[in-house]
Amino acid sequence: MIVGFTIYRISAERKGIPRGRIDISSIPKLLSVKEAPVKFLGKEKPAEIEFEFVTKYEPDVGEIRIEGKVFYVGKKRKEILKKWKKENKIPKEVEMEIKNFLFRKCLTLGVHLTESMQLPPPLLFPRVVPKKREKLSYIG
Repeated sequence: MIVGFTIYRISAERKGIPRGRIDISSIPKLLSVKEAPVKFLGKEKPAEIEFEFVTKYEPDVGEIRIEGKVFYVGKKRKEILKKWKKENKIPKEVEMEIKNFLFRKCLTLGVHLTESMQLPPPLLFPRVVPKKREKLSYIG
């Protein structure tokens, strides 16, 4: 279970004026895992998972980079620490949980950043379009 989240670095750069087709890709990457120095609720030390979340605008229009830490406690905590130390990997179900969490947090932040930088948002929003009127026919 994710119990904490902190960001320690944000960088955003617009390299050119967005024109034509722009491909936007967002990639979360887990950089390191270690035991946090403090206990969670006085019980156990969480796994401290350092991450980097990069959103790129291609062809070379811009980039947003967010770096931070996620804190994880629970039954899988020891397995996370052990597997990372051995293979530089964490259990798939925990990795999916953390990456989905990072997508929610970082893309939300990215929307605010892109607005100020005059870049397209990193995710598509629903669009409201007028409803087509059906032709009414009279049967008499």
